[in-house]
Amino acid sequence: MIAVAAAEIWATRSLGGPSALAAGCLAVAALTVCGRWPVCALIATLPALSLGYIWLAPMAALYRVALVSGAPATVYCAGAVAVVSFVPWPHLGPVSWAPSAVALALMFSGLVSGAPVVLARLVASQRELRARMAELALARAREEQLVSRQTILRERVRLSRDIHDTVAHHLSLISLQAGALEVAVPPDRRQDAALVRRSSQAALADLRRLVTLLRAPAADRAEGVSPPGFADLPALIAAGGPLVTGDLECLRGLECAPEVQEAVFRVVQESLTNARKYAPGGPVAVLAQRTPAGLEVQVRNRRGRGGPVSDGHGDSEGSGIQGMCERTAALGGTLRAHRLSDGGFSVCASFPLPLPTVTERGPSTAGPPVTGSITSFYNL
Repeated sequence: MIAVAAAEIWATRSLGGPSALAAGCLAVAALTVCGRWPVCALIATLPALSLGYIWLAPMAALYRVALVSGAPATVYCAGAVAVVSFVPWPHLGPVSWAPSAVALALMFSGLVSGAPVVLARLVASQRELRARMAELALARAREEQLVSRQTILRERVRLSRDIHDTVAHHLSLISLQAGALEVAVPPDRRQDAALVRRSSQAALADLRRLVTLLRAPAADRAEGVSPPGFADLPALIAAGGPLVTGDLECLRGLECAPEVQEAVFRVVQESLTNARKYAPGGPVAVLAQRTPAGLEVQVRNRRGRGGPVSDGHGDSEGSGIQGMCERTAALGGTLRAHRLSDGGFSVCASFPLPLPTVTERGPSTAGPPVTGSITSFYNL
């Protein structure tokens, strides 16, 4: 707008003499401070407006006043522009009060003072409309998010109810029958029955904890029962019987996020379950060690009484290995699972941790890892 106003002054420089040119230059200069002092800039353009042929600079200043100022200031400034543009200044030439001249002067003053105000109010209304539409879109997004959360919460409650009503019932029956079997079987078989009873009771306790977490809101879940971690690994290994051994010395005093501790626990738990299912009677070794990159947990089992580890083809498809891969990858780690040359199987999970010290151990003797689709070995 400053360039257009300057072009207008240049085009009319020969119409009013040196004083008119000075008034026009003052009006153009006033536009440079119109953003900060719009009323003062408008006042500085009024002498140029009184000449009768300088319009753009006063109209631009009035537009800025109407855009940023309140209604009283806009009315006063528009009135000043209308008066200056309408009054027939005697020093500009002879004054004519003919009806046609007065009508033209009124229309001209109305146009000069009204058009900038109308345009400014239109721009302000559009800005306000966009702001309100943005607020409406934000409120709608929040409402949709709230509805989605409520839907998820209802689905979680339904799932927790179904899980509790079905799985918990069967686990309770297994625990009761295992307890009765522990009393009825010969002494040399009571240890196996006791293991079944303890495992079913532990599974029932984990199930009830998960059901409670599913039914609780997010804030309550954050303050609920803590997930299993490093402190629970010795009991998990001991529950596997004398064939399961573990070296967890590096985990003593190791501080890391609860999510990592739970992931390590679940990987060991799932691997022990796989070993009992597909290589029964075979020894299992659990090894945790620090590496330069973080923490590595390895579970290795040899062939069981039935020969080499089964490929895992059963009556139903499962996702045990896939779940371990997803749980590890969510924490930035990797999981490798592959068959060993002696017919056993190895699961190795690595988690990146900012560990202060590194304990060096000998290299693993496992064969080359097989990543990706590995459910052909443990189809859980």
